[in-house]
Amino acid sequence: MAAGEAGLNTVEDSLEQELQLDSPGVYPPTFCTWRIIVVIMVITQLAVFLIGIGKDEWLTWAWLSFASLYAQWLALFCVSGLCLSSGWINRRSATGAWTVSWLLMIFLAMAFSYGAWQATPFLKLNGEVPSLRSFVLESALAVAIVAAAFLRYLLVRSRWRAQLMAQAEARVQALQARIRPHFLFNSLNTIASLVPVDPKNAEAAIEDLADIFRGSMRRADKTISLADELSLARQYLDMEKRRLGERLQIDWRVTELPANAAILPLMLQPLLENAVGHGVQPNPDGGKITVYGRSEGDQVVITIANPVAPKGHIVPGNGLAIPNIRDRLRLAFGSRAGLVTYHNDQQFYVVMSLPYVAHTDR
Repeated sequence: MAAGEAGLNTVEDSLEQELQLDSPGVYPPTFCTWRIIVVIMVITQLAVFLIGIGKDEWLTWAWLSFASLYAQWLALFCVSGLCLSSGWINRRSATGAWTVSWLLMIFLAMAFSYGAWQATPFLKLNGEVPSLRSFVLESALAVAIVAAAFLRYLLVRSRWRAQLMAQAEARVQALQARIRPHFLFNSLNTIASLVPVDPKNAEAAIEDLADIFRGSMRRADKTISLADELSLARQYLDMEKRRLGERLQIDWRVTELPANAAILPLMLQPLLENAVGHGVQPNPDGGKITVYGRSEGDQVVITIANPVAPKGHIVPGNGLAIPNIRDRLRLAFGSRAGLVTYHNDQQFYVVMSLPYVAHTDR
């Protein structure tokens, strides 16, 4: 019993020291998703098996079945408590949220084991009825050790993903910094040409330009609604339409897209700029850009089509837009999102797919 209390103190000190040294700045993930529940159940079963191997005289089918049932219900009880407490936990500092999550798991383990011991007086391990104190402490110690290792893994993974997202945001800003002067000069020239002949259109162009640059200053790792992203994309193409006139034709087919779907900002504008710069502008007769989207099950699919450049024509650029968007999709949605391209002799296609997640203002 004293060893169990000492073990809890040692694990607590170790975890707190690691959290303080890391100063993570990232919060624990939600424990309400089926993916993380499955992971926790697998880790729990592995821990039960390893405990049984360490005490080989216990490793019988009867003990393994009983211990697995108890451990899985204990794990589900703890993860349910974390899920229900996620809002309360995330109101703390980042370090506090990780520490509170770990302490809450220990408290829930103690509560569950106490209730299990009281509700099942026939509870036996290796033929012996444990005392209440030892049973609760042993359960809490096991949960403390496994939870510390698991939370440490989640902490390192979250910090790694945060760093990658920060790098992706830096690349977005670098890409936009490269785009802005060229696009700005073209837009200002277009506005200047419209002022004497079409003042109202020039005023609308100024408003569109302001909205576009306001949108480009959004944080690259915070989602917006698909409706807002499409609105920004329309304003961008409206500006290019004023510059290119009848050479640029636009066909929007996006009525089937869910307007409240969450998407990272500035995912469409760089693709549309590619479509204009690499497809429409190099062609003497211009061309048509088609944007169409739909929902496919739990996926949102957006396709952009544009004409290919004439043979032998080389469009200047460093080709950062498509790789950068692929990276951002992978970091935000993992394998559930993707970006593919293909072309034939007449058309170039970019197909973006991402999981449908309702956007909420936060």
